[in-house]
Amino acid sequence: MIKVPLWNAGESSLLETPQGPIEYAVAGKGPPLLIIHGGPGGYDQALGMGDMFPPAGFQIICPSRPGYLRTPLAVGATCAQQADALVALLDGLGIERAGVLGASAGGPPAYEMAIRHPRRVQALVAVDAVCRTYHLPQQAGVVEQKLFLSKPGEWLLNKMLDYFPKMVIANILKTEGYLNAAELHQRLQEVVQDPQKLHYVRVFFSSMSQFDLRKAGVDNDLLQLAAIDRLAVEKVQAPSLIIHGTADADVQFADADYAASTIPGAEHFWINRGTHMCFWLSDQAGEAQQRTIDFLKKHLQ
Repeated sequence: MIKVPLWNAGESSLLETPQGPIEYAVAGKGPPLLIIHGGPGGYDQALGMGDMFPPAGFQIICPSRPGYLRTPLAVGATCAQQADALVALLDGLGIERAGVLGASAGGPPAYEMAIRHPRRVQALVAVDAVCRTYHLPQQAGVVEQKLFLSKPGEWLLNKMLDYFPKMVIANILKTEGYLNAAELHQRLQEVVQDPQKLHYVRVFFSSMSQFDLRKAGVDNDLLQLAAIDRLAVEKVQAPSLIIHGTADADVQFADADYAASTIPGAEHFWINRGTHMCFWLSDQAGEAQQRTIDFLKKHLQ
């Protein structure tokens, strides 16, 4: 398990590319897997949420997307520009081809990498990823935004997570998914009784810390994702695995269904009644992660 403390510049590196400086971190040895984080986030989120891959024999490359932490927004505002910048990162690291995993708001840059740079993407995994027009969901109301996306809210939530973890986790699950009361109660019990799932909750919170260093990326994501109609995923040539929760209230399941039915030869893994963080917090999380590892082992040589 990769420990993810609060963000600290000493844990990551900066690489100068033709597009500008890109922050990144690397963990593990083996075939390279580029992990593209969602929002809020940064390289730290990618490291923490991809910590199942180094023990499975992969090297994970975890950049901060433009506008997050030490990667300036000028590196690339649009999803296509971000894809090009990530290819420049691979160039600078001497990596010719890699697997690519894009989660949530990291989905469009991942899809664009596969569309624009087909020879660089050996395999593509999309986890609860956007591929159509995205707007902030109704569940993420004003109160939730104040709590999750502000410094006072960040401090309060971390204190509440220490002393009232069930309350905080229940609010997360309620906001990110379409669960009824019985399902919410069951999922909550599964999370609080599982140290690995609690670790991922901590990863999620730590990757929202110092929000002022992530705000430019979040604001840009909302602008760019709202401008998407449908990504041209029919042009993806890489072997693809689409993973999504059927009860995701943040990124609609229809995004995954569209990608899986449009990308030639795409495989899919639907997490029944999974919410937005189902790859890490659902009762099928372990199965979904193993399916991904098996898929990557098959296609990354």
